[in-house]
Amino acid sequence: MKKKSIILFVGFLMTINVQAQFNGHFSGGYEAYMQYYQDDSPTNFLAPQDKLRSMQYFNAQYQTGSFNMGIQYEAYLPQAFLGYNPALSGTGIATYFARYKKDNLDITAGYFYEQFGSGLVFRTWQDRQLGIDNAVKGLRVKYRFNDVVDLTVLTGNQRLAFETTPTTLYAANTDINIDKLIKTKSLGFKTGFSYVARYEDVSNTNSDLPSVVGLYSSRIGLTKGNFTADFEYVYKESDSRTVNHVLLDQVLFDGDAWLFNMGYSQRGLGINATFRRLENIQMYSMRQLEGNSYNSGVINFVPGLTKQHDFSLANIYVYQAQSGISFGEEKVGEIGGQIDVFYTFKRKTVLGGKYGTKLAFNFSRWNGLNTVFDIQKQIYTTDFFKPGELYFQDINIEIRKKLSKRLKTVASYINLKYNKPKLEGEGEFVNAQIAVLDFELKLAKKRSTRLELQHLSTPDDWKNWAAVLFEYNFNHNINVYAGDMYNYGNEVEKLHYFNVGATYNKSAMRLSLNYGRQRGGLLCVGGVCRYVPANKGLTMSMSVSF
Repeated sequence: MKKKSIILFVGFLMTINVQAQFNGHFSGGYEAYMQYYQDDSPTNFLAPQDKLRSMQYFNAQYQTGSFNMGIQYEAYLPQAFLGYNPALSGTGIATYFARYKKDNLDITAGYFYEQFGSGLVFRTWQDRQLGIDNAVKGLRVKYRFNDVVDLTVLTGNQRLAFETTPTTLYAANTDINIDKLIKTKSLGFKTGFSYVARYEDVSNTNSDLPSVVGLYSSRIGLTKGNFTADFEYVYKESDSRTVNHVLLDQVLFDGDAWLFNMGYSQRGLGINATFRRLENIQMYSMRQLEGNSYNSGVINFVPGLTKQHDFSLANIYVYQAQSGISFGEEKVGEIGGQIDVFYTFKRKTVLGGKYGTKLAFNFSRWNGLNTVFDIQKQIYTTDFFKPGELYFQDINIEIRKKLSKRLKTVASYINLKYNKPKLEGEGEFVNAQIAVLDFELKLAKKRSTRLELQHLSTPDDWKNWAAVLFEYNFNHNINVYAGDMYNYGNEVEKLHYFNVGATYNKSAMRLSLNYGRQRGGLLCVGGVCRYVPANKGLTMSMSVSF
């Protein structure tokens, strides 16, 4: 298999290289991540037998006229980093595609990524940090009718490491620009409908499980002047549950999701509000993948809707969307929302000062559904809008201020509530306050320096933390940094989570080197998370594009 993959990959490169000499455009990139693990007794971390691991990605694309083709080769030697799916091991061709796009027609064969609506009904995407690549291998056809209706139909099997699932996905989506249909310029009005079905052979399961389970979505979007509003509803057909890889088919459950967004913006002011209710909405391309910690086989995109903080201490207690059923933890979903307010105080005003001041306020709160469980019968009932137990709350304010031509600062305060027993299945409820000060100073000859100070105060869980980060930029190309997170309030053992490193950027190349201790916990990107085990070691990364 590996030999065949290498031959196909080399053949592809030779073909497009020859063709590129005559016409068309050739592009691509290479990414490499390497990590060397060390034993670390303070965190009880024992390095794996394969202490040196690498993850490498090489992609190439060729385009001529309306035709585009591409391929991606991946290598996990001997396997992926800790915290990634262990199935990512060895080398081989991971994805490839051929695409024809002209006028209103767009056809793709091979692997592709797609999203319907907000993604609540369907989304496939790739994220290196999270170890997610749930591309679909099959056929996708898109067509636009007179700039009014966009239609997409697709079918295929979802990627799992170097293989694909034995199950098949069928999906269709349409987006309709009603404002263009009725020819109105003062009102933006769009609507959309989606259907996604998973076919899974159940002939050998000796059960009455449905072989086809579908997700349905309907949505509308309105724009009027400075106002926007969007609503989406998703329904999931009845299906079984899987607990610890054991299929429970005695009782089937359906599910749904309600999402409402509203926004207002004008010069210097922006307001966005979101409400969402989830009940048993997460869906996987295979039943046995339900609830896996690697996000493998995820069909729909269900992120945690909270502020994505940039600072390390603010990411110790992060919220993951609660989208599935757990009778053991008595959870079936979530209800809540968030509001963001952005305001800019003008220059030469009392609060704006000489350079102006930017203010950002965010409030998010998420509760479980108010639910009554019958453990013996394995059924439950919920009140639709009544919230249950508090899961998470974040109230934060951020001020960005330029103090002089060379100095600017960021000050942030976060008040946090985190229901660790419900969200992680252990520990105690956490009430925390976090303060951050960030200073950036421009120096002569394109040099700059940055100092970040943080403190987390809580009488709960691991108690108080302090953190510091110092960066020095020699120019736009070279950066060095050193930082430490110190859990000085820990009553068992006070630990330093230190990191030192450097980065180098030149044209289309980037190199980075880091050595330090990694705190165990959730790493989240865009509201989707994966668990990173505590570890210690040396990490290097490199990326080149051409």
